[in-house]
Amino acid sequence: MISENMTNSIFRKAASSLAANGNIQEKYVELYAKAMEAVLAMGINLVSALVIGYLCGMWWHGVILMVMFIPLRSYAGGYHAGGYISCYLESCGLLTFSLLTIRYVVLAGYMPEMIWQLFFLSVIVIFMLAPLADKNKPISKNEAKVFKTRTRIVLLVEAIIVMVLSWLRIDYVYSVIFAISLSAFALVLQCAVEYMQGMRKQDKEYS
Repeated sequence: MISENMTNSIFRKAASSLAANGNIQEKYVELYAKAMEAVLAMGINLVSALVIGYLCGMWWHGVILMVMFIPLRSYAGGYHAGGYISCYLESCGLLTFSLLTIRYVVLAGYMPEMIWQLFFLSVIVIFMLAPLADKNKPISKNEAKVFKTRTRIVLLVEAIIVMVLSWLRIDYVYSVIFAISLSAFALVLQCAVEYMQGMRKQDKEYS
């Protein structure tokens, strides 16, 4: 099984090789290694989304959900699983759950009001909490300021897309709603994790 340390080592060696050949400066080795890592991860996620969407009979829904989810999630932050494998499996599980819910619950006409309540609640959560750092993906104070602005811009654009698709009665609107909701879920989950860690710390101090 490929571990995170193995992939980091491979990308670092590749970037170091570019530097040795004079293609990049030595000081940019780490930056290039992270960039290659991010491109590969995004490529794997997109291909997986296409496969899962096809298997669920929701190909375009899967594509739209991922296209809406990736930029919002990247800037909003929230809970991140430790390691690529666990993160990848969780992402696939959430995507599968979302597509099947859209197909067999939402498009079947169940809980229409709840879906819209979920949308508005998710918008509020992201607007109030994002960005949130995680120990597996920390962010600096300067990054937090930039990410906050970018999160709200992306959120505004996606909210407008939701309203337009809803007005046109195009059912891809639910893919956008679920993308926003999954991003909000990651923020809420991170808050819960931090709360539990704080409680454990207090218990240790008093014990």
